[in-house]
Amino acid sequence: MSRSPADAVPKISWLIPSVFGLTVLVVLAITTFFIPIKADDIWWHLKTGELILSAFSLPQENIFSFTAPGHAWLPHEWLAEVFFTLIYQHLGPMALIAFGVLLNGVSCALVYKLAARYSRSPYLSSIITLVAALMMLGNFSLRPYLFGNVFFICTLHAMEDPSAGGRIRPVLVFLLFAAWANFHGSFIIGLALILLYMSATITRGITQRQRGFAQTKSYLKDLAVALVACMVTPNHVFGLIFPLIYVQKAFSSEVNFLTNISEWQPANMSSPLGQMVTFLLMFCGFAIIGSRKSPKPIHIGLLVAFATFAYTSIRNIPLLGIAVVPILARHLPPTLGRAWKTLTQHTPLVGFFDRLHENSLALERRSRAVVLPMLGSILVIIVFALPSSNPASYTAITGNKDLADLSPSFYPRSILAALEQPAPKRKIFNYFNWGGAFIWAMYPRERVFIDQRNDCYPINIFRDYFAVHRLERDWREVLDRWQIDTVAYPRDSSLSDALRKEPGWQVALDNAEGVIFTRDPPGPIVP
Repeated sequence: MSRSPADAVPKISWLIPSVFGLTVLVVLAITTFFIPIKADDIWWHLKTGELILSAFSLPQENIFSFTAPGHAWLPHEWLAEVFFTLIYQHLGPMALIAFGVLLNGVSCALVYKLAARYSRSPYLSSIITLVAALMMLGNFSLRPYLFGNVFFICTLHAMEDPSAGGRIRPVLVFLLFAAWANFHGSFIIGLALILLYMSATITRGITQRQRGFAQTKSYLKDLAVALVACMVTPNHVFGLIFPLIYVQKAFSSEVNFLTNISEWQPANMSSPLGQMVTFLLMFCGFAIIGSRKSPKPIHIGLLVAFATFAYTSIRNIPLLGIAVVPILARHLPPTLGRAWKTLTQHTPLVGFFDRLHENSLALERRSRAVVLPMLGSILVIIVFALPSSNPASYTAITGNKDLADLSPSFYPRSILAALEQPAPKRKIFNYFNWGGAFIWAMYPRERVFIDQRNDCYPINIFRDYFAVHRLERDWREVLDRWQIDTVAYPRDSSLSDALRKEPGWQVALDNAEGVIFTRDPPGPIVP
């Protein structure tokens, strides 16, 4: 009597971590040491969380700026900001960095589980997970969207299995979307995902003349529950409607507050990011054609919809990496399997590799898949917790001592130190990318001209900012109209070059990080 592959696995196999664990461990290592997380926008998020915790209420107006002090502000990411601030205040900046790394690890773990649902191959599931991780790392930053990735994958899991959760499915969907709506505005993508799956089931029911729409009813119930959950926020129905403004602006041909923001620009096919998207779509096409299997219409819908989102806006590229997981997991195994048999049909090692794969499947089923992720998470926490003097610490290995080191071009230390000196009158025209850092370091003593909170400014403020930034014909008039007496800008910018030659302006501070200009007669600033 022959033994099955499962019987061939040693009884101690539960001690052996699976390929899943190795994959998550690799992601944690890469995102900790090789492609470290960025901290571009974290500063104004931390200040917002600090204000919410101190006042126990959400700001309603743009209190950080002197150019749009009465403009409405809806802090839809408030719960993520509170989370970030509590970690920062009570555990320190290193703990906040570690938290961001671990969140990304959770996303990749969920991607692996989704891939394994179809692929039945630990190795191919790992490859698909690493492809998705690569797409997510293109925008790997300490921001609330890290929570959005986790919620998006959870929703994709639920949509792929309309019976998941059983009787408590409505409760789980409610909790998922109630959390998502308070953590990040991308919950609108989750609602669109439910609509996409519901539309696919309706179309299938009509074209195949099926009686009953059990799955459609399940998705319809999911949508109703999710819509109610998305209004369980401090902003109620306005919080539900708010992300639609971004959707409308992103697809609008008119000039708006997203027009000049880099992450909302299209992924041009000639750019590295656009080429990465194109390569992923070609890889998906290779998998579909090579498998000789008809793809599910819903998976084609996911591919088309999120490819459109990715090409339309760089910001959406991570979502494409996640959305293509089901189609790759279904079609890549038969494609590569057929190619492998063709290449090795005369090789005696084929049987060996087949047995190895069968045993790996059995090992994956019987092993404790959480061993390595848990161990990796513990090691990450230890590395961040060690004092900087320890050679095994995160600081010693990477050279990053605090949040500002993650994205130094977004946090000009010397400029901020110089501006800490009291001044009787100061209206600062600040570089856009420095806005969040200025808010963190100087509010409420100083307020900014502009910052990265795109929705908090009317379009005329963006026009004024870019008129000066690009040295348009009226740039001097803009500075005069806003009574700007101080300009803080990068050293190699066109504006800095122009102000060096401009009568009435003098250099108060000039170093590698940037330049501070003041109107005459104030003297130089000495930090």
